[in-house]
Order: sequence, then C-alpha cells, then structure tokens
Amino acid sequence: MAIVSGRGRAASRPRQFPDWIGAFQEYTKVSESPTSFHLWAACSCIAAALQRRCYLPWGYGNVYPNMFNILVGPSGRARKAEPITIARSLVERLQIPLIGEDNSQEAIIQEMKNSVQSFTDRSSRRITFHSSVSCFLEELSVFTGEKNTRFLAYLTNWYDSRDKWKRTTKHQGTDEIIGMCFNMLAATAPDWLPYILPKEAIGGGFTSRCIFIVEDQKGKIVADPNLERPDKEMFRRLALDLEQMVTMSGEFELEPAARDEYTAWYTREEEKIAKGTPTMHDELFAGYSARRPWHVFKLSIIMSTSRGSDYVITQKDFRRAKALLEITEKKMPRVFSGIGRARYAEETDMVLAFLINRRSAVKSEILGQFYRNVDSLTLDIIMRVLSDMRKVRTTIRPGQETLYEYIGTEPILRLVKDE
Repeated sequence: MAIVSGRGRAASRPRQFPDWIGAFQEYTKVSESPTSFHLWAACSCIAAALQRRCYLPWGYGNVYPNMFNILVGPSGRARKAEPITIARSLVERLQIPLIGEDNSQEAIIQEMKNSVQSFTDRSSRRITFHSSVSCFLEELSVFTGEKNTRFLAYLTNWYDSRDKWKRTTKHQGTDEIIGMCFNMLAATAPDWLPYILPKEAIGGGFTSRCIFIVEDQKGKIVADPNLERPDKEMFRRLALDLEQMVTMSGEFELEPAARDEYTAWYTREEEKIAKGTPTMHDELFAGYSARRPWHVFKLSIIMSTSRGSDYVITQKDFRRAKALLEITEKKMPRVFSGIGRARYAEETDMVLAFLINRRSAVKSEILGQFYRNVDSLTLDIIMRVLSDMRKVRTTIRPGQETLYEYIGTEPILRLVKDE
C-alpha cells in the first residue's frame, strides 16, 4: 500500500505521464479503431486497477469506479477488438482477478467468490475485504449467451457493488461474495443485440448501467501498421502507472468548485426530466437518464486518477467526465435501432449514418447504396422522417435529382483539456 502523507496524497514514485488517458491515446494513435473506443478502453483500464479499493462517499452509500462499457459497431468495419486487446494486455500485468470470456455463470460466481482480497483503507485505516474482478470481452454474446434473463439480472446486481451478494441454490448450497465489484469492457455488433437482450432488459435494469459507445466505421485507414510499430517503452510506462493505481485505496472527495458545478448540472437535468424534455429523450433510455449522475461520478473518479493520486475530483475532472459522457450519448440511441422500434427505424439509421459520412447525396446514390433494404417509396418516407427530425435538408432542383444534405452536428470526440 502507498504511504499517505499530508492531505491524503499518496507518497510514491512520480507518475510516468501527467495524464494516463492522454498517454493511452498517444500510444494507440496508429490504430484504425475510432478514438472513442480507445478512450473508453483507457477508462476501463483505470477502473480495473482501482477495483473496489477506491470510492466516492455519496448519500447513504459509496460510488465505486467499476463500469460496463460496451463498444458497438458493425462486424469487421469498426475495429472493436483492438482497443480491448490492448487494454487487456495492460491489465493482465497487474495480477488482479480477470474473468475469462467463455465461462458458465456458475464458474464466474465461483471465480468471484475465490477472488476475495483485503487491504487497509487509507481513509479509515480499517482492514477491508473485497472481491473485485474485471473482464475484457471481444464478443459480448459469448459471455452472456442469448436472452439469458437470469445472467443479465446477475450482472445488474454485480454492477451495484454490494457489500454482500448471496445466492442460494437447490443442490449447491449458498454462494456468498463479500465486497463485490464487477468491471467490464465488451464489444458487440448492433445486429447481435436483439439476440442478446430480451425486451425486459432494455430501458432499465442491465442497459441503464451500460455505456454504449457506438461507431459506424473505423477511425482511420492504416494500410501498413508496421510502418510505425507500437512503442514498447511507452507500453511499459503505461503499465507502471497502472501498477501505482492498484496501490491506491480510500475515499475521493469533490473540491468545492466541482461540487457546485455538479449541483447546478444535476438540478438542470432533473428539471428537464420533470418537464418531459430529458437530455436522453429516447424512451428506451429512461432508466439510463436516472443513472447519469452515477455514470458521471464514476468517470470523475477515473479522470482524477488519470492525472494523479491526490484523491480529489477537481472541477476540471468533473468537466472532463461530463464532456466525454455527453459526446458519447449523442450516438448512443442508435444502439437499439433494431429492437422494438417503429417501422423502417433500422433503415432510417442506415441512411442517416450514410449522410453523416457523405454530408450530401442524391436519391439515386442512396438507393444504389441500400437497394437491398430500401426501395424508392420507403426512401421517401425515411427522408420525411429525417426532415421532421431536422437532420436532413431536402432541396428540389428543377431538371436535376433531389439533393439531400445532412444538417445536424456530428460530435467530434475530444476530452476537455486543462485551460
């Protein structure tokens, strides 16, 4: 355990990087995967390192930094696996409990039960027990199975990091896990979600606890990755900083400016919900909207840890966490486009994604791209919907084809940096 001195500041060797998440971005800059995938993979690494050893006291309980981050993108096009592979390779060096991808739920419960560890809480000086595990899954469906309602209910319980989790079975007796903390980074293609998730799990429960990071295509084209090989020394230094994070323990605190800004943000968001105009206006995200403050707090702990070990969430940490979440949320509604939706919802999402990338196109171009899914009449309906959503402007040109232009604002994912 790191020695504590002064105002809760861990006295240990200096960090290799002033911002671990920024360094992770630099290390992965040659990857074809989208920046957003690497950002959230970095957050999952820090959450894995902190385990249940660190927390933010809030109300009658604590907020722990574990997260359920799920990378969503078309198979083969969005390069989902690489960020997970890099994150796993870093966390494996920490010698903390990791769960395999293809296990039965009984085997996973036994692994968690057997992973119990103890540490001395920096804040209370008490010996504390916890059963913290992480998993890095290149295919979520392999882990959860298809519409496995019971296992999804277990995952919902595990996310909440209960002090004690108990299960009694008819033939195997009682399983009890002390200080549970489950952290997950996973990936899936959007067309798999209807098979993974029963309707009961959508809108609340499991999905309200997940951050879905949605991308339609790779971040960049890298024809020959061997022209600039990964920096082995930088990887080693990233691992060294993670090893320091594993030694952290105890409570985080919000500095007054961060607390004030959170209070103002929380009040605004609650007022919007009361008026029926929440930030996440899609009805399938009603449960998620109620949990947004918890997600922001978890990210704030991670942002604070990314820059150092002072256990303080500054105003800049909070702003950085909020900015990352809000930018990610702009694409999040696409994740459920094929589940329990209106007619042509999936086709509408496909055409919208095409126009976001192209910025403008004529009707023949769109039909040529999606002729297997959309006919001329259906496209007219889709374009009326997108026009009503104020995403697309339709321009009728005499003697020429009708032009469709995307007029929304596609978010550019970047973190709030120090001013």
